[in-house]
Amino acid sequence: MALDLKIFHLNQLGIPQERIAKRLDIPQKTLSNHSAKMPELAFWLNSDLTKGFSVPLVAEKHGWPEPLVWSQALQGIDDLSRFNSLYWDLQPWDVWDFKADNRFGDGNPEQISAQVIAHILYFFSLQNDLIFDPMAGSGVCADTCLAMNRRCWSFDMVDRPDIRPEIEPYYWDMEGNWEDMPILSAREKPDLIIWEPSWFEKNARGGPEKNISRLSKKDYLQFLETSFLFLKKHFKNKTRLAFINRDYRDYYDCPAYKEDPKKAILFVDYCKILKKTGWDVKYVVLVPLSSELFEGEHGKYMQEKGILATTGRHVIMSV
Repeated sequence: MALDLKIFHLNQLGIPQERIAKRLDIPQKTLSNHSAKMPELAFWLNSDLTKGFSVPLVAEKHGWPEPLVWSQALQGIDDLSRFNSLYWDLQPWDVWDFKADNRFGDGNPEQISAQVIAHILYFFSLQNDLIFDPMAGSGVCADTCLAMNRRCWSFDMVDRPDIRPEIEPYYWDMEGNWEDMPILSAREKPDLIIWEPSWFEKNARGGPEKNISRLSKKDYLQFLETSFLFLKKHFKNKTRLAFINRDYRDYYDCPAYKEDPKKAILFVDYCKILKKTGWDVKYVVLVPLSSELFEGEHGKYMQEKGILATTGRHVIMSV
């Protein structure tokens, strides 16, 4: 992204000016000079939108990320109208079943659907609320916040300043030394935390060094307990937590009747930790993964071996 576009992107997500300057490694004066160009930067794009050109076409023409163009195309309308404009069906029940929307996020096949994030935003936040994504991964949450007119701070251990300037690099030290977390010194604390941590099951298959997925079951659960306590202590009493998780079981090449329950982390385990750390669970929504991963020859093999895979996933809403 060009510098002007990066600044516009971060501004749209409500990131404070001092954080933008630090993130882009530019002086405040330079930021102020570029910020003055923002209305002109958006003018030609919005002109094309008013002429009836589609969002993908405008994004391609101007070299903008598509979610950023949606933030302009949907200005001034309510959440329900945003759903309609994005061709999303609003599901007012406790099972949200969607496939990935390739317009949002980096296209990781395991990323959560933008529609799930949009539903969390719709039911548990208001426009212009501040959203915090502690482990941003493929950037679905930030992209969806652009479309839904929410401000968003995102952190991730992988730094990609040229393509994901809105995701600040931050490493969750396993010892719990998190007092340097940038959002703690911000004037405003988040209204909603949307957190989908690394999957515990990757422990058996490796994963990036220092990733929490490499922790043992005991250490992984201890990390969650410590981090839940930390968030509860440092954020507002009314801050909501949308914790996205799945049951982690030792089902790879293992028939269901042979699985060792001591190697599993189940939904009830997360609820116990949330309650222990002062979070009150208010809603539980099922957001299943696609079963396509287990079809074809893979599915046939599982059928023959009696392997029972996990496609269930939950959003545990707490306050």
